[in-house]
Amino acid sequence: MSKFFNETQKAHQWAQQKLVNQDLDVRQILASLKQGPANDAPPAGARLAHCRHVALGNGNAARLLLRQDDFLIAALEAYRGLRTRLMHAQAKSGLRSIVITSSLPGEGKTLTTMNLGLCYAQLPQQRVLVIDGDMRTRGLTAMLDHPNSPGLAEILSGDVGPDEAIVATNQKNLFILPAGTISSPSPELFTGTRWQEFLGQCGEMFKVILIDAPPIRPLADFELISAACDGIVMVVRAHHGQRETLRKTASTVDKKKLVGVVFNATDVSVKDYDGHE
Repeated sequence: MSKFFNETQKAHQWAQQKLVNQDLDVRQILASLKQGPANDAPPAGARLAHCRHVALGNGNAARLLLRQDDFLIAALEAYRGLRTRLMHAQAKSGLRSIVITSSLPGEGKTLTTMNLGLCYAQLPQQRVLVIDGDMRTRGLTAMLDHPNSPGLAEILSGDVGPDEAIVATNQKNLFILPAGTISSPSPELFTGTRWQEFLGQCGEMFKVILIDAPPIRPLADFELISAACDGIVMVVRAHHGQRETLRKTASTVDKKKLVGVVFNATDVSVKDYDGHE
């Protein structure tokens, strides 16, 4: 997988040229993704029509790809490349729910999840749900102008249904599920059948489901979350942590579900980047 980044890059003229080519590639993939659950069916649309609405773009969301200025254009190119590769995987294997995690805290998985969701939502008929599955930090929920509750915790506790917790955003096709307020340890909430059943319901309403999961170490949450999901993406921050720690962590991930690795926060010059591994 290509090196992807979202924080330290500056825009280059080459980024603008590659955006056009990737959009052409995406349109070809969209044709192969039309099969499967009809996301525009009346039941799904009717349920989502009653969702609460929130806005993105507050102080906590300053680094989201909500605008295409010079600072973000190169990052946008990288995210679109990641989206294209994931859509290739979707077309090939039919995966719908993708867990995004990291080896350790602080590697940028939450920002990666939200920006990837924004890139998916820019495509027609690509309704996307972004879930804050990291109930301990609620980092993704903090990007919303909205209270924490109700959210995923209340769904897994059986207190509310999906349509009461999922929120629509001011970005077309983008829906978010906040973390909610936990009343019991988070590993207990993901134990049982509710988490898997909930993902099954979401698969009927959304083309792709992106879950911001806790880091793999040192918590037990990730294994429980990923067990019910189709694919896993790991975010690795450059110059963060040790190679041996990453190797040990990666060895615990289900190889059949590992879609790829996002190499984050790298200093990449034009001569170093050619769009390939």
